[in-house]
Amino acid sequence: MQPDPRNWQAVEELRLINTVVGRICQVREVNHIMNIILTELTRVTEADQGVISIVSKKQADALTTVIRNNDRRNSELPFQISQSLAGWVLSHRQLARIDDLDTDRRFQDLDSDNGRFTSAICCPLLVRDEAIGVVALVRSRQKGPFTEDHCRLVGILSAQSAQILANAQLLKDLAQNNELLELSYKQLKDENAILRTELGVGPSFENIVGSSRAIRHVLMLASKFSANNAPVLITGETGTGKELIARAIHANSDLRHQPFVVKNCAIKTESLLESELFGHVRGAFTGADKEKPGLFKEAQGGTIFLDEIGDAPLSTQAAILRVIQSGEIRPVGASKTETVKVRVLSATNRNLKDEIAKGTFREDLYYRLNTFTIELPPLRERRDDIPLLVQHALSLLRIKLNAPNLAVSSEALDTLYRYSWPGNARQLEHVIERAAVVCNPETEIKPYHLSPEIHDETEEISSIGTSLGEMRQAVEKLEKTMIVSTLAETNGNIMRTADQLGLTRKGLKDKMVRYGFKLPAD
Repeated sequence: MQPDPRNWQAVEELRLINTVVGRICQVREVNHIMNIILTELTRVTEADQGVISIVSKKQADALTTVIRNNDRRNSELPFQISQSLAGWVLSHRQLARIDDLDTDRRFQDLDSDNGRFTSAICCPLLVRDEAIGVVALVRSRQKGPFTEDHCRLVGILSAQSAQILANAQLLKDLAQNNELLELSYKQLKDENAILRTELGVGPSFENIVGSSRAIRHVLMLASKFSANNAPVLITGETGTGKELIARAIHANSDLRHQPFVVKNCAIKTESLLESELFGHVRGAFTGADKEKPGLFKEAQGGTIFLDEIGDAPLSTQAAILRVIQSGEIRPVGASKTETVKVRVLSATNRNLKDEIAKGTFREDLYYRLNTFTIELPPLRERRDDIPLLVQHALSLLRIKLNAPNLAVSSEALDTLYRYSWPGNARQLEHVIERAAVVCNPETEIKPYHLSPEIHDETEEISSIGTSLGEMRQAVEKLEKTMIVSTLAETNGNIMRTADQLGLTRKGLKDKMVRYGFKLPAD
């Protein structure tokens, strides 16, 4: 039994389609994809030339020819696609076949180029029933018109290729948009720096709130250290504002128009932290599919702030020490070092001398980091700043919550003043925001709007104070009773009364005056 030629033809067509689609899927660049589409279509249809035109995004009815395919050995001009033919194909979402360009009357502007071409196929490129463009093929008179098999193959290959082409175009647009965003960000950053210079905006500490003696001392040191580009170590408990001080130092320095980069060193994985700080080369580890510059290079010419430096692994500490000493960094996986010029500010809530004694922190790095040191006081040691911090938080919340009349009662402020604030200024900020949300629709924060842990601690302090007051009253009552009874026993003799009570004569007289007794004449 002889095989059916139609089945054999179908198998060959399927193999052809799989081969063409496979080639296209291996390519990401849009023009390359369209070149492959035209090359394969002209080959399987024996066309002389091919054209792909894409619908313009700015003007829906406009077509832009982006790819032509013709015999480069031929010096004649390439085929021009008919606007009326392309318009009909786009509007009807159908393939059109022209057997004779000179005699077909369906379209007004068909052109055989003085008989050079006879037959044409124009097929829409459809993605989810939306036409993104057209593909057109032409043949010379010697080859004759396109066949039905040619039309079927062109229709199938165009349909398969259109989605791949649309995805590639989308990726291209996204990449271009990302480049534009990065360029816009850089321009805005540069313009902001220029504007600050033109307006004469000088060094600023406006984000640091407080007028206490402790905070004034901190600001004085920060201002002085800003004039020198040596490293500064900022110490203090969590939430005391170490990053704010670092930013103020940078903003007040000669490097204020250069980058300020922040990195928290409390990362358990050494390789990840080193990759973040110093970058890595392609293939340095699993997932490193492209080169990464690292934060020290991003901060080139400016300042890098290493928060929680006390948590950095020892190997990373050695690399940081090398940067401070010689300005050299070595990206992960690289064979050569690179040079950077960066000011290093660092901060920690640990006692680094204790860490040195335990062997978890390098002593040589410690002395490099603390050329200058600023120790931030906890909020409980600068309670006079609490009202100012509360008012600053309220001023921000009035805008954020659209609550222009938001305020805090004197009772709530007194409660906040007496709390110990283990989380310092950051905790205070969060407590005020929570209370502002809880008190809505009221506009005044009362003690019962505050967090439970604040109530528990301040009530305990109040109860202790009450107990102490009651004890004092009981002691005073007992002292007065004993003085009265002893004076009666001694017939008012001061010396004998003082002797029996175990007091000096002057001590007894002082107590009698305090309790309102009338002193006998000497």
